[in-house]
Amino acid sequence: MFALETIESLIKAHGLLFLTPLAIIEGPVVTVLAGYFVRLNYFSLSVIFAVVMAGEILGDILFYSLGRWVIGPGGQPPGWLARLGLTQPRLEKMVRSFDRKGGRLLVLAKLTHSAGALVLTGAGMARMPLIPFLFYNIIAAIPKSLFLLAIGWMFGDIIAQVNNWILYVSLGLLIVLVTAGVMWLRSKE
Repeated sequence: MFALETIESLIKAHGLLFLTPLAIIEGPVVTVLAGYFVRLNYFSLSVIFAVVMAGEILGDILFYSLGRWVIGPGGQPPGWLARLGLTQPRLEKMVRSFDRKGGRLLVLAKLTHSAGALVLTGAGMARMPLIPFLFYNIIAAIPKSLFLLAIGWMFGDIIAQVNNWILYVSLGLLIVLVTAGVMWLRSKE
């Protein structure tokens, strides 16, 4: 989304005022950068961790809200989603899936990062209650954020390379998840 050099110079110039909204928009990359800035003593670890967590959770709530607003009051998917394959029976199946194993789905999506936006939006579409949604997202965001901060702390000098690693791992996980999802859907037909 943004060039790493641009993000770094803006964070150096504007500090937390700029870092906070960026953590919402571009969480993993900004978290790795923030870990590096903690190492350079630009920020304290506790403040950065709080900002990163707030950004993670607020971003999750935005995706969840998008999902809740997409489906109309009667529970019918809008026409454009139906044309993409989200029919009423599939929506009902998705709701049942979130009723049974919503927490596992959220944690897995959060930790893999690849399917995060889709699952978070799906949780909203399935009308998963907000409190359990927040609980599972916070539980998954804590180790993810600490891991990314640690990567930034240890490997901040090679931040561009780390960004590429995150991209490749996320892309690989997305391909695996999509393939598994397609195979699972075909087995259910």
